[in-house]
Amino acid sequence: MTAVSRLFGRTLLRPGPSLLVLGAAILASNWVWYGSGIFLGQRAGLALTIAGLLGFGYGAYGLVRGRHQLRALSIFIVVAVLLPALALLALRSTTGAPLLMHDGAYQTEEAIKLVVIGHDPYGVDYSLTSMRLWHWYVNQPVDSSLFHYVYSPLTFLLGVPFFVGARLLAIPFDFRIVLILAALAAGGGLLRLPWRWDLRYVALAALFLDPFFYFPQGRNDILFLAPLTLGVLAWARGTPRLAALAFGVAFAFKPFALFFLPCVAIALWPRSGPLLDRARRLAILGAALLAPAAITMGPFLLWNAPAYWTDTVSFVAGTIPGAYRIQGYSLASLLLALHVIPSADARFPFGLVQAAVAAPVLAVGLWRIWRAPSLGAVLSVGTLALTLSLLAGRFVNDNYLADLLYLAVLAGAARQASAATIAMSRPIPMAA
Repeated sequence: MTAVSRLFGRTLLRPGPSLLVLGAAILASNWVWYGSGIFLGQRAGLALTIAGLLGFGYGAYGLVRGRHQLRALSIFIVVAVLLPALALLALRSTTGAPLLMHDGAYQTEEAIKLVVIGHDPYGVDYSLTSMRLWHWYVNQPVDSSLFHYVYSPLTFLLGVPFFVGARLLAIPFDFRIVLILAALAAGGGLLRLPWRWDLRYVALAALFLDPFFYFPQGRNDILFLAPLTLGVLAWARGTPRLAALAFGVAFAFKPFALFFLPCVAIALWPRSGPLLDRARRLAILGAALLAPAAITMGPFLLWNAPAYWTDTVSFVAGTIPGAYRIQGYSLASLLLALHVIPSADARFPFGLVQAAVAAPVLAVGLWRIWRAPSLGAVLSVGTLALTLSLLAGRFVNDNYLADLLYLAVLAGAARQASAATIAMSRPIPMAA
C-alpha cells in the first residue's frame, strides 16, 4: 500500500507526470473516437487531433518555462475536451443524430420531456419513446435499461429550465449543454481554491483529462462532482455551512456522495458553546446535508414510491428480474469469471458485502475525523469508503474509476494544502 501511495504521489500529484500521463491518455482516446474520422469525418478529426497536440505542447511549454501553468493547462482542456463536445453538439444539431451520445444523457432528455408534460419519469417503458430508435438499441433485443430511469430526480430537474428555454427560443436542446456548464463551474471552483498552483493543477488535470469521464459523450458524473468541488472551495475559504450544503447537493445528484455526508457531519459537529446553540447549529448542518435530497426526491417518492425505488435501487442492486447485468471491474465480475455466480443476470447479496467492507473503514475513519477534523480527512475517508463499496458491488463502469481517481487526487491535494498551511503558521526559529 505504501508503494502504491508513493507511486500515486509521484505521478498524479505532480504537475509534470500528471500532464504526461493524463494528457497522453486523453489524446489517445480522442484519436480513437474523433481523430480517426470514423464519426466526425476526416477533416474534423484531423483538426481536433492537431488542436489537441498543440494544446498539449502549450501545456508542456508552460510547465517547462514555469509561467502561466494553469492558463496553459486550461487551454489544453478546452481543445482536448470542450472542442470535441462542441463538435458532437454541432453534428447532432445539423444531422439530428445523437451520435456518440451516452444513453443516460439521451434518456435524461426523455425524462425531462415527460416531467414537463406532467408524467412521472420513473416506472416508464422507455422503449416506447425515441430511446428505442437511439443508435445503441436499434436492431438489438430490448435492453432492460429501457424500462428503468436510474438517476436521481435532480438530474432531469436541472435540465428542465434549459429545455423550456430552448423551446421558447426554437433552438435544439441537448442535455450535454447542462453538463458543460456544470464542468465550467467545477473548473472555476478548482481555479479559485486558495491552494498552491501545483495542487490546483493536478486536480484540474484529474477532472478533465481522464478519458474515462467521456465528457463530450455526456456521462453525467460531473453533476455530482461539481457541487462536491464547490463544497471543497467553500470549506477552504472558511464557509463550512455552504460547504455542507454543496455536499448535500452532490448527494442529491448521485448516491456516491453518501459516504461524504457523515464525514462532513462529524468534522463540522458543534463542539463548543451553550447546549441550545450547539443544537441549533447541528440542526442547520443536518438540514444542509439532507434537505437537497429530501426536497428533490421526496415528491417522486410520494408520486409513485414503488416505481422510484424499483428504478433507482432494485434495478441497479439486482434484486428484481431483469436487473442490471454484472459487468465492469468489480468483485462481481471476478466471481462471475470464476463461476461462483452462474450468470450476469443472477442475484447475489452484494449489498451485504459492500456494507461488510465499507462500514468498518468508515467507522474508523469517522473516529479519526472526530479526533482531527480536516477537509483532507473528510475527502480521504469518504473516497476510501466509496472505493471499497463500489469495488464490492454489482458493477463498476469505467467512469466510476474516473470518479475515484479524481476524488483521490482532490483528497491528496487537500492534505498537502493543509500541511503547507500548518508549516507556514509555525514560528520561524531565531538564529542564536
